[in-house]
Amino acid sequence: MSHSITIFEDPLTLVVGSRRMEGRDVAVIELRAVDGGTLPAWTAGAHIGLRLGAEDLVREYSLCGSPSDRRSWRIAVRLAEGGRGGSAYVHAHLTEGARVEVVQIGNLFRFDPGARAYFVAAGIGITPVLPMIEAAEENGLPWQLLYLGRYLDGMPFLEQLSGFGDRVTVVESSTMGRVDLGAVVAGNTDAHFYACGPTSLLDALEDAARRHPGVRLSVERFTPRGPAEEQANAEFTIMLESSDQVIPVRADQSTLSALLEAGVRVRNSCGEGTCGSCEVVVLDGVPDHRDSILTDEERLEGDCMYVCVSRSRSATLTLDL
Repeated sequence: MSHSITIFEDPLTLVVGSRRMEGRDVAVIELRAVDGGTLPAWTAGAHIGLRLGAEDLVREYSLCGSPSDRRSWRIAVRLAEGGRGGSAYVHAHLTEGARVEVVQIGNLFRFDPGARAYFVAAGIGITPVLPMIEAAEENGLPWQLLYLGRYLDGMPFLEQLSGFGDRVTVVESSTMGRVDLGAVVAGNTDAHFYACGPTSLLDALEDAARRHPGVRLSVERFTPRGPAEEQANAEFTIMLESSDQVIPVRADQSTLSALLEAGVRVRNSCGEGTCGSCEVVVLDGVPDHRDSILTDEERLEGDCMYVCVSRSRSATLTLDL
């Protein structure tokens, strides 16, 4: 199993072609090639990694425009209070005419064009869902969207979605209360669910889906999944297939930091197990998965890991590096 991440050895330099605000705090930014040329192809659910500022800060944002538009990429970024600096930089600096580097493009949230789709989005989680709706329309698939938010002015793209009629259900929880997600899943067991939003929403949907073993659920997490229980770190050893190099990993360091200290080049970005940049193929041993990307089934396969957060359950782990 391998997810789709492309790291650009030479980052793409793009220019902000336009910028507008959606609601009270979401900047919608259109990026174009400096020479006006075509951009790499992408599929619904994809995200790009932007290098922001002089401190080599990289943040990932979902593409929310149309995959058929090869001349521009669109992202929507909510200004996060108390965030890690990415959204503040975007809002302050990515104005019309500004340039920005794209260091990667990937898709960890792929759309299946062969099944009825039920989308669940909350707030800025609507961004990866918009191209999926377009894909469902193009493939003639039936679909529904449950769009949740505390207040309407914090829910971007409502006007764009208004043309889809009763296929879109908008719930403003401050006036309408919470939705029974268990009942939503139970009433749509034939659908493939796609969900993006806060941890509480995604955890509730995963719990509901476990009660219906046939339900398919794909999620996109903007923040790391919390550990199910307190996880103790133990020492282990990494073996590199290409060089037979042996690298000890201390209990107080990450797998990624041990590799980097040993001079092994590993691509990485978020450091939280959400972006997929640091995926490494596992040839032998049992990974201790602590990422927020893999499904339960993919974790059991054990053929890859995200080394920024994951460790090893076995004393030795052989990696394809």
